[in-house]
Parts: sequence; C-alpha cells; structure tokens
Amino acid sequence: MFLKDFLIKTGTNRDTIRYYIQQQLLDPEKIQGKYYFTTQEFQDYQDIMDLKEMGFSIKAIQSIKKWHDNNCGTKEQWEHNLQIIDEEIAHIEKEIYILENRKQRLVQVKEQLKVLISSKTVS
Repeated sequence: MFLKDFLIKTGTNRDTIRYYIQQQLLDPEKIQGKYYFTTQEFQDYQDIMDLKEMGFSIKAIQSIKKWHDNNCGTKEQWEHNLQIIDEEIAHIEKEIYILENRKQRLVQVKEQLKVLISSKTVS
C-alpha cells in the first residue's frame, strides 16, 4: 500500500511516518519515487506504538530495533532488551521522584494559601 493508504490504516499523519523513516524505524520500499508499505512496515509501526505506549524513547526504540534486526531471538538480544528496560525503569523512577517533590511543594503552598484565606475576614 502507498503512503496515503498506510496513513488511513494507521490513523497517523504524514509527518509522523516521515519522522519514523528518517529515524530508520520504518523502511518502506520506494516505487516510482513513492513510499510503498508492506505488512512488515505495518507490524513495525504497531511495535513502535506499543513501545512508545510503554514510555520508551525513540533512541531506545532504535536500539531495540537494531538489536532485534541483528540478533533476533538470541540471548544477547534479550540481555540487551533487559538493559534497556532497566534504564527506562530508572528513568521513570527519577521522574516519579521529581513529581513527588513537586507535588509536596504544591501541597505546602496550597495549605499556606488556605491559612491565609481563612485568616482574612470578609468586610
């Protein structure tokens, strides 16, 4: 299928697909200067979406794809993927820590504002 049909099937836009092509996450064939997508590219797109939904960065997805293409089903690939997952978990834990600190500060400011509001009398 050509790009227009692929966009309809995936429900995405041209810029997103071109970005994934530039990032070498999708590799459609070119026929007479137009991108042609097979079921493999559709599956690759679905895999990208699944990984993005799990929170993986484009860089991590590129690394997973590279290792998958070169070492599919090997212990080395699994170990590599495990390392990437560990890195993503560490990144998420850091984000949670930052968000918890922000939340605590906001709660403190909220409580201070409540005290100020309750201490003022209505004229």
